[in-house]
Amino acid sequence: MSSLPTTTLRVASMLFTSPRGATADNVARTVAAIERAARDDVGLVVFPEACLTGGIGETASSDARKMRRTELRALALGIESAPVLAVADAVERTGVAAGVGLIEAAPNGELFSSYIVCLPGGVRHVHRKLQPDGERHLARGDRFTVFDTRGGWRLAVLIGGDNYLVENARMAALLGARLLVAPHARTGAGDAASNEWMRRALPARAIDNGMFVVYSDGAYGEIQAGEREDAGEGGAAAIVDPCGNVIVQNRQRKHIDEMIVADLDPALIGTSPGHRWLDARRPDLYARLASVRDTPLDSRGFESRTASARGSVPVSFAMVRRERTQG
Repeated sequence: MSSLPTTTLRVASMLFTSPRGATADNVARTVAAIERAARDDVGLVVFPEACLTGGIGETASSDARKMRRTELRALALGIESAPVLAVADAVERTGVAAGVGLIEAAPNGELFSSYIVCLPGGVRHVHRKLQPDGERHLARGDRFTVFDTRGGWRLAVLIGGDNYLVENARMAALLGARLLVAPHARTGAGDAASNEWMRRALPARAIDNGMFVVYSDGAYGEIQAGEREDAGEGGAAAIVDPCGNVIVQNRQRKHIDEMIVADLDPALIGTSPGHRWLDARRPDLYARLASVRDTPLDSRGFESRTASARGSVPVSFAMVRRERTQG
C-alpha cells in the first residue's frame, strides 16, 4: 500500500446544470467556479460528469439511440480541444486542481464519457467511464485511473455507474487511492432514486476502503440550452470521510450553481476501519471474484439503482476549520 498523505487538502464539490449544446457557457461557468474556489483556498474542485458538454441521458428506442449518437458526436470534444485547454489555463492561473467531465471524441472515432483532472504544472489525467451501460453508444474504458498529487494525496476517478460495482472502488483502494473522485450525471427527471442510492452507497465505499469520497452530481442531461436554471430537480454533492461520515453535503434542490467545501485530514485514513481491513484480506479465497459468471446477466446490463427505505449507513455531520491548504 502507498504511504499516507502528509498535508490537509481542501476540496470542493461543485454542482450545476450542464445544458446540452451550451459548451461555451458551461466552460465559462466552470472557469468562474475555479476562480471562486481559489478565493476559498481550495486545492481541488470536483465538477459533475459531462459538465463541459452536457449530453448524458438515457433514450429508449433504437431510432432515438441512433439520433443520440449523431447528437453526441456533434457535442464531443478532444482532450486537447480549446474548452479543455481553457480549463487547464484556469488551473494554471489559480493553482487549483480541477476535475471536469465531457463527451470525448477519441482519435479512433469512438465516444467516451471521460473525466479529466487538470493539475497545476500542466499535467492532465484522463479517466474513461468503465460502466456506461445506460449509454450504449458510448464505448467502455479499459483501465483504472489512479495518480499522485501534491502533499502525497493519491487520487482515483470513478464516473457514475463505475461506483455501482464494489469491485471498482476496491481496486482503486488496492492501487493506493486515498481520495475517490466520483462525478455523476442525472439521466432524467426520474433519476432521483438513483441519486439517493449514490448518497447511501458512497459512504459504504468510503468506509469499506478507508478513503475519502468527493461526489458531484449534475442536473439531468435533458436540460436544453436556454432553459431556466431553476427548472425541475437539481443535482447533489457530498464529501465523505474514510469512516463513512458525510462531512458536508449540498442543501439546494434546484438547478443553481452551488459549491461545498471541506478540509480532508489525512490522519482519518490511518485510523479508519477500512484501512485496517485492507491488510486483513484473504486473496487466496477470492479467486471467484475475478471469474466470469456461469449465467450471464441480461444483455441490457444493470439498471439504475433504486433506493430503499430499509437499512441505513452511518451518516454524521462535522464542523471543519477553513484553513489555507498547504498541499
